[in-house]
Amino acid sequence: MTAPGPTLLSSIAGIPRFRRSELAGFRQGWKRYGDLYHITLGRRDLWVCSHPDLMQDVLVTNRKWWRRIERMPDGTPFGLSLVLGDSVLTTDGAEWQWRRRLINPVFHRQRVDAMATTMVESGRHMLDRLEFAADQDKPVDLLLEMKRVTQDIISQTMFSSDAADDADRIGAAVDDAIQYTARRSRAYVNIPLSWPTPAARRFARANEVIDELIYRDIAERRAGSGPDSDDLLGLLLDTVDEESGRHLTDEQVRNEVATVYGAGHETTANALTWAWHELMQHPSVLGRLQAEVAESGLGDGVIDVEALTFTRAVFEETLRFRPPVPLNARFTPVPTRLGDQEVAPGAVAILVVNNVHRHPDFWERPDEFDPDRFVGSSDRHRLAWLPFGAGPHLCVGNHFATIEGTLLLALMANRFTFEPAVRLPRSAAVAVTMKPRGGLPVRVKRR
Repeated sequence: MTAPGPTLLSSIAGIPRFRRSELAGFRQGWKRYGDLYHITLGRRDLWVCSHPDLMQDVLVTNRKWWRRIERMPDGTPFGLSLVLGDSVLTTDGAEWQWRRRLINPVFHRQRVDAMATTMVESGRHMLDRLEFAADQDKPVDLLLEMKRVTQDIISQTMFSSDAADDADRIGAAVDDAIQYTARRSRAYVNIPLSWPTPAARRFARANEVIDELIYRDIAERRAGSGPDSDDLLGLLLDTVDEESGRHLTDEQVRNEVATVYGAGHETTANALTWAWHELMQHPSVLGRLQAEVAESGLGDGVIDVEALTFTRAVFEETLRFRPPVPLNARFTPVPTRLGDQEVAPGAVAILVVNNVHRHPDFWERPDEFDPDRFVGSSDRHRLAWLPFGAGPHLCVGNHFATIEGTLLLALMANRFTFEPAVRLPRSAAVAVTMKPRGGLPVRVKRR
């Protein structure tokens, strides 16, 4: 069967549209060609996937044939590997498995639940900053505030309090470096990294900051002058993998720390920002959320995440409506099948999570924001909602992010409302993650 898809000429003609908005381009292609279609651009053999069954094929059933795209054919780093090196986020197979085994214990559900108190403490510091903004009656960028609080939470929960002073610097450096690699991975022609362009120099400086701060913390722990802690850094330094007998080198520890910083704050910060973007446009939803928070006793210092069912539903609907990572990709080095199509070696599967989350076969009124979808049980396809990925590579921090996002939404809604300082809706900017283009300036109002 011949795969549907655009001709080479129309693919080339559509490049400017994709430059303006990849999500809009893939959505238009989905509406025109269906859940699986084919694009040929030069030597690039692309298969665009927009159905849960195709997510199942690539991420679960045939995952051994579909690999992450983090190395060029000659072995040189590509994409996130330029920043994170070989890490739990950029490796596959046996290399990934032993790294994942080392990290899993720190994200155990009971341990994450115990971190709720620290998350609330960091959240209250964020509320103090918003109180000051309310007093000044000046707009604040909610995206920057959400990044700041999630960086603080990662530092406090994963690397002990001593790392908190460096949270902003490490977080900003990781953000800058990842944004550069995202642009580079999407380019049709890349100049060598050694060329001293302004972008390459900024990228090099960002990597220098990452190395300086993380290697310093590693050296302090190795020397015994840092905190004696069972946090993630201590775990990475001390644990030996029982199955392989391996332990992480300093470089490998650096890569995992940078990965947790990058993946651990950016996605949740974006999701929280998009949640308020929608809540400002849906006052009835905000009213229900605030009523639930009032009944939960959170304002009196009681922490009961289980009581925040609608608040959690708001966060989960945000992850559907504005998935933090709306696009993903895998390549196959061998011939295989994808849906009902034969796929040649070297092909790339583009997994359009944004389309899956709006597929009318699985979601009623898919283009409407409706948290009630996540209240109670559902019999929808288990991969119709996959903001954290699927299969063995399911994000190790999914429970952490859900607890964090729910608590921070509740804390903010309990004390404040926000008024947009710009016209809504905001358009989306996509690199690795999706955020409101230009941030989300708001005015903070006490309730």
